[in-house]
Amino acid sequence: MLLNKGGLIASALYIVHFLLFSSLSYFAGLKASVLLAEMAVLPAGLILGWVWLAFGLHDPPFDTESWMNSYLFYFPVSLLISYMFGWMLHTLWRLSLRYIGPGLERIDVRLIKRLDRN
Repeated sequence: MLLNKGGLIASALYIVHFLLFSSLSYFAGLKASVLLAEMAVLPAGLILGWVWLAFGLHDPPFDTESWMNSYLFYFPVSLLISYMFGWMLHTLWRLSLRYIGPGLERIDVRLIKRLDRN
């Protein structure tokens, strides 16, 4: 099974993002470290926040000190979300090249013929 190039690039960018914000949260003060730690797992926090609201929950359905409220859960979920986002962008790019690209090439040929006549 081949992995998508766009997904791998987005995953690599997310890993750099996670390492940067998690290391900054380690060296920051208490309030800033909480904010930076939340920024480190931002994709999972955004998506799962909408999921909890869709189920009618105001808070996550697990305890505050559960393993599901730690990096062990949020990092892989964020990595999967970033891969899927990169896969989606890469697919949209490929589809736009397939369907819009030939039309742009015809426009280029017409433009070159028109400018070459003058």
